Amino acid sequence: MKKISIILLVLIFISCGTSSDDSETTITILETSDETTTSIQNSEAVVEDDSENVNTVIGYEFDVDKMSPFTGLELPAETWLKRPRRAIAFKIDNNINARPQSGLQEADAVHEILVEGGMTRFLAFYLDNSSKYLGPIRSARPTDPTMVRPYGGTLVVSGATDGLIPSIRELGVPVLEEQSLPTMFRITTRKAPHNLYADTELVREKINDKGFYFLQPGPQPLYSFGLDQSTWTSDANRVTVKYSEFTTVIWKLDDGKYSRFIIDSYSDSNEAAAHNFITQEGNTDILTTETIVVLQGALYKDAATTLPSVLTVGVGKVYVFNNGKSIEGTWRRGDINESFVLSDNQGNLIQVPPSSQWVHILPNEGEITVNN
Repeated sequence: MKKISIILLVLIFISCGTSSDDSETTITILETSDETTTSIQNSEAVVEDDSENVNTVIGYEFDVDKMSPFTGLELPAETWLKRPRRAIAFKIDNNINARPQSGLQEADAVHEILVEGGMTRFLAFYLDNSSKYLGPIRSARPTDPTMVRPYGGTLVVSGATDGLIPSIRELGVPVLEEQSLPTMFRITTRKAPHNLYADTELVREKINDKGFYFLQPGPQPLYSFGLDQSTWTSDANRVTVKYSEFTTVIWKLDDGKYSRFIIDSYSDSNEAAAHNFITQEGNTDILTTETIVVLQGALYKDAATTLPSVLTVGVGKVYVFNNGKSIEGTWRRGDINESFVLSDNQGNLIQVPPSSQWVHILPNEGEITVNN
């Protein structure tokens, strides 16, 4: 009866306090063990009060049990009831001979990180999603554990430079290297080292057998999600992220999602090419995301391996893009165990829209170009 009363009160409030426009309004009842609360959300996440000409931004609260730490979105019950599960980060190749990759489109989120030669590789995260055909899987790099550690995740790689994997484990990140069939497999249509693939759920079973468990509550998001984008600017239909003279990524907005294109010096042409994925059945389509987050950090050479790495602790620039809007500011982070705190240029907390996420870890020497 308590729930019914709350709903009726909210309906009365809406009918009396809003204008007669056609904007869609939904009512959500949020329950916790201590109390029941009501939140009102419309499609813009902003309710306009005509009587005082004030815009009120509706609040958002992350639910660690029922929401994705990678997207900030609420999950269907049949998904979150499978938890506790450990986040798994697969190191994915981005050499031209590795394209089109498989399984990236099924990941909970993707991080893109600079490696040697001015190229990039990916960390494809899986917690609530899965893929039976993910690859090609490649070797670890020093920046990887700094992005995996906040999620309490396991890093899955083909191998690594001598001495790197022990140092990653010392940072508190378990590492799983190449496994035998059927967990991992080499496909015959690609040449080594660009042909190692995996079934993510079989990898999860292998990780569980090794005792790499992660219990609830957790993991927490990498940065704050929220619905307040009232201070963002509308200038981001096309976003260009230049890692080096060898690799440039272009995102083009189309129907609320950014489609990915890439230019690199290893291609036959300097023209931007659609960056596609391919399924095990041979079906292809372009990679997309709803939100792009760019975290810039200092470029340095890892002391143990001399490999190029990007600093992800301290302070740096941040850019966030979603549905043609953008905001820039500063990220702060005291330790690799922590999440990032994102602030705009006025010092206000940046709320990243709950949505699919592609995170660029970009050196300070990289360039970002935004236009409509």
